[in-house]
Amino acid sequence: MLDIKEIRKNPDFFKDRLKVKNVSSDLIDDILDLDKKRVSLSQNRDALRQKQNEASKKIPQLQGEEKDQILTEMKEISAQLKDAEKNLADVENSYNDIMYSLPNPPHESVPMGVDDEDNIEIKKWGEIRDFDFKPKEHWELAEDLGILDTERSAKISGSRFYFLRDELAILQMALMNWAFIEIQKKGFSPTIPPFLVRDKALFGTGFFPADKNEIYTVNPGEDNLYLIGTSEVPLTSYYADEVLDVDILPQRFAGYSPCFRREAGSYGKDMKGILRVHQFEKIEMVVVCAPEDSYKIHEELMETEEYLLQQMGIPYRVVNICGGDLGGSAAKKYDLEAWLPGQNQYREMTSASNCTDFQTRRLNIRLKGKDGKTVFAHTLNGTAVSSRPLIAIMENFQNADGSIDIPEVLQPFAGGLKKIEKK
Repeated sequence: MLDIKEIRKNPDFFKDRLKVKNVSSDLIDDILDLDKKRVSLSQNRDALRQKQNEASKKIPQLQGEEKDQILTEMKEISAQLKDAEKNLADVENSYNDIMYSLPNPPHESVPMGVDDEDNIEIKKWGEIRDFDFKPKEHWELAEDLGILDTERSAKISGSRFYFLRDELAILQMALMNWAFIEIQKKGFSPTIPPFLVRDKALFGTGFFPADKNEIYTVNPGEDNLYLIGTSEVPLTSYYADEVLDVDILPQRFAGYSPCFRREAGSYGKDMKGILRVHQFEKIEMVVVCAPEDSYKIHEELMETEEYLLQQMGIPYRVVNICGGDLGGSAAKKYDLEAWLPGQNQYREMTSASNCTDFQTRRLNIRLKGKDGKTVFAHTLNGTAVSSRPLIAIMENFQNADGSIDIPEVLQPFAGGLKKIEKK
């Protein structure tokens, strides 16, 4: 959520920066117009309440016609107050509709663009393997080895679900366990959060109202809980409505969770395999920090994600996400895309986002500095690993006979497994 005081002070800044996210400058004019009406109506309401209170104090001291006159005035004031409160509520609803739709202004280093075609590559790592055979896609390899079954999962749960079996299931758990330990060494607190949250946590992190169509609802009207699409949601909400001492910051979490996403709007895309699915596992890094530290920490998050891919030997590139492809909460975002030889292209594995104070304003997470002033903290998030590196492992480490070599760093966590091959 944005700061209306800052918008009042410098509307041109917000018009200019939000233009990078393809947001019309008219929305800033609209929010300022509604803000003026809101302030005026609020003052009118307060004045009527004061008149009402003053009249109420006089009534016990009056009699006869004078009392009748005050009572008549009270009825008029009461009617006016009712209208004023309704008018104010209508304006506030319109104001909130726009304010909640406005995204975080992007950092000056975010490139202009419409979609992922306009993202800017900033670096590459690793040597792309030269195969002496035609590499297969991950789903072909896994199905041939009998370690992935999407046909039976579709029978049970529908499309975009899967069974991981045998060595692939072991490799998935090895990946999670290894990454948990590696990022703990880098100062992150391993955490298993709740997998169901209330709407406040989703609103606070910016997923509501913008991405409500992506979220699975559980028992609407009764429990009113939602399945998380990332542990960013509960972990970022951890300090909601608290004032933190700057001395305890930054707070670094590493949250493991299953993740659930409806993948609305992705009909027909990546239907085979496990690249774009409704359910997967992920370890998400979340940081709560002082405002002056967030962009430095953003670079550190990206470097941590790079470290993990490098340790597995997966070639990748880093891209700076353009404004049109940047989510509502993020002021800046990097994606790390692994090379997939079966697809002959780079595909997203992880991302790292700086959300500045966008989420903390919604969640009311503040910090008290050494100067005694209270400000909103900054939050960041980044994927350590999800199920997607399994795809990169299968495609990059496949052999001509259809077997798959296991990255050396994962072998101890997979019971010493070095290769997946046909039984």
